[in-house]
Amino acid sequence: MRTLNDEDTMGAERRIQAATKLQAPDRVPVSPLIYYFAATYAGITNYELYDPVKYNRAIDKCFYDLGPWDAYYFMHVYYPELASLLIPMKVKEPGFDLPPESIRQYLEEEIMREEDYAWIVRQGERNPRLAYMRMFARLIPRIWDHVGTGWSGAAFMFPRMARNAVLYAREFKQWRERGVTLMYSVGVEAPFDTFSLARGMMNFVRDIRDRPGEVAEAAEALTAAYAFRIRMLCRFLGVKRAIIDVHRSSNDFISPRTFTELSFPSLKLLVERLAAQGITSILHCDGNWDLNLEVLRQLPAGMAVAQFDGRTDIFRAKELIGDRMCIYGDVPASMLALASQSEVDEYCHRLIEEVGRGGGFILGSGCEVAPNARPENVRAMLRSVFKYGYYGR
Repeated sequence: MRTLNDEDTMGAERRIQAATKLQAPDRVPVSPLIYYFAATYAGITNYELYDPVKYNRAIDKCFYDLGPWDAYYFMHVYYPELASLLIPMKVKEPGFDLPPESIRQYLEEEIMREEDYAWIVRQGERNPRLAYMRMFARLIPRIWDHVGTGWSGAAFMFPRMARNAVLYAREFKQWRERGVTLMYSVGVEAPFDTFSLARGMMNFVRDIRDRPGEVAEAAEALTAAYAFRIRMLCRFLGVKRAIIDVHRSSNDFISPRTFTELSFPSLKLLVERLAAQGITSILHCDGNWDLNLEVLRQLPAGMAVAQFDGRTDIFRAKELIGDRMCIYGDVPASMLALASQSEVDEYCHRLIEEVGRGGGFILGSGCEVAPNARPENVRAMLRSVFKYGYYGR
């Protein structure tokens, strides 16, 4: 068994599994979300992260200089078009449409049309397992003018998907050799939130007012296809965890009633489908979820993780759902960028003591580590689990 610290008595995968099952492992695990910070810290541009060699050198530098961490939380792709399989929005990329040192910018435009709701329902009825890929095959040519429809679109996307997968496999093997597990095998945007992104916020607000039934029906029609894709990739990579992004279901975007009636039913169905296959869902809960927490108690116990970004009261979340869901987070980006090292250390200590009490906790950054985070603050976060995180000490 490869361990990350002399005092560890568990490997990283076993430690993460224990935490997600609401148990107390040997210590609190830690897993940061690092992408643009790696470029800043390594002294390269954000555009250069599309180069596999430069990306891996940058992320390795973070790991060896500032880490270690238990689970690799990846969010990179080597072709911009592939990111549209997660977030179906028009985008400006550093080095392509923006200066090389810029950060990706999404454009709030209509990609999905009103009539697509009914089309998605039909796809879900005809071939439930393929509805996901058919939907994205329909949307991606609307995002990228150079990606054709039908077979020409497939001829463009599939070779890039294959090369990206080969590069991933090589990288994941290297992480495992270091004693680091994968945080997840695959990430998807929840169906309801996919519609919000693809329709554009203003159009989607009108949709949930004027055609709520169509929105809910289409979201549920996609769950079988989402579950099938996730199951196949989890089987391929050997890690039975998946990220489900819910970027547009927080109280910042929709009311608790809209969440309960329109967003949650398809989310619950997807989590239940995955749980039946032994797959744990990590809900990436951006924004404020304070008024949605009670509803999350309906998810299968020990089969879902709530990942918070600093906007939700994580200490209250521990009280309300900590007996049902593992809590993951939530050192805010602003703290990593602006606070002192001692303030970060103190906050992590509190998270470990209060949210980590009894197990069921993973320490992590609140969403992505800020590109301008102070390296000493990132180090303080990552190493706090070795100072304070051992259970029974």
